[in-house]
Amino acid sequence: MTPVPTRAETARRLGVLGLIGAGTLVSAAAAAAVGLLRSGPDGARRAAAASVAAGLQRLGPTAAKAGQLVGSRPDMIGPVWARALSVLHDRARPMTERERTSALAAARAEIPALAGVEVTGELLGSGTVGCVYRGASGTEPLAVKLRRPGVERLMAADLRLLRAAASLAVRRDRAGGRPLADLVDYVSGVVLAQTDYVAEAENHRRLAADLARLPGVEVPALYPDLCGRNALVTRYIPGLGEAMPPTAQAVAARRALRAVRRMVFEDGFVHCDLHPGNLYVHGNGRVVLLDAGYAVRVSEDTRVHLDRFFRAIALGDGRTCGEIIFDTALEPDERRRGEFVAAMERHVREHTGEGRVFTMAEFGNGIFALQTRFGVHSRAEFVFPLSALMIAEGTLRSLMPTVEIQDGF
Repeated sequence: MTPVPTRAETARRLGVLGLIGAGTLVSAAAAAAVGLLRSGPDGARRAAAASVAAGLQRLGPTAAKAGQLVGSRPDMIGPVWARALSVLHDRARPMTERERTSALAAARAEIPALAGVEVTGELLGSGTVGCVYRGASGTEPLAVKLRRPGVERLMAADLRLLRAAASLAVRRDRAGGRPLADLVDYVSGVVLAQTDYVAEAENHRRLAADLARLPGVEVPALYPDLCGRNALVTRYIPGLGEAMPPTAQAVAARRALRAVRRMVFEDGFVHCDLHPGNLYVHGNGRVVLLDAGYAVRVSEDTRVHLDRFFRAIALGDGRTCGEIIFDTALEPDERRRGEFVAAMERHVREHTGEGRVFTMAEFGNGIFALQTRFGVHSRAEFVFPLSALMIAEGTLRSLMPTVEIQDGF
């Protein structure tokens, strides 16, 4: 059961966030000043970005998760900030030994079978919600993910504050009002679900089943009897993160693209967090997908709309793209339909066609700008897969710069 923070807990959390947030701003300004003196403007940006990344971790898992998502978009924030925030993917502050001991004790109390698993202190990855350690059951190597102590209650308080802010915006009809509330409500459910490893195990099983027939794509085997709310155990795959030759990277990029397209346009079950810490190249171009905690199921109607939308992009049919976005929006002003569709036609024409390189990041950001301009706000269920495609595209282009999300339509 998801914890419900009391008003006193929420008020205390607001005070803590305010103090840490103010301290982070001061630290970032001081770091930037020192960096400027030592290395000029570039040094100032690097120092400020590193300071903000550290501050987000001090603010807690919700802020760190937001920073992780923003850090997956170098097209928006630039490479300096993206590199600084990349630590939040799988190199966040690890648990202390005391925290690790407490987390393991909680997991073993919930899952008796974990008593027979050796969990070492070797850290394989450190995220905002949990840390992954090397383990073993007999001769079988394992990856054991343990939930950080208290993370669920902490995130519940943060999200209560976020919902309160969105509710205030709705009442005052500011910052998008209802669209903002819709987005916050959707995000809150998705983010809080990441603290429940039972839900993540179910996501893991679904993802593995959906992608099982794709050659060269692997989701590590899950050990259901060793999983619970506090722990998730999979087979350990050695060699992840090792440098691979360009040929293997190119093969992997094409395989990963097939997996992404399968998730979004065929299965309607989308891994929304395919940053470099969750998508690895292994061996001779084999793709390994990890961490299915941040995954969403989209309705059949939304899946069909997304499929039609991208097929229309491939055909350069901007009118259909505009009509789909307008028809799936939250209470758009019907009087602006013609203007919006015409603007979308121009946008699609500018980004598609012979000789043009299509990038999901530039195209998607342009759509968001048009939506803001015309007050045509998509439902969160439609926005999230688009954002997931932007994040996936950035990761795939690090493997093969010429890859395009729309390939194959």
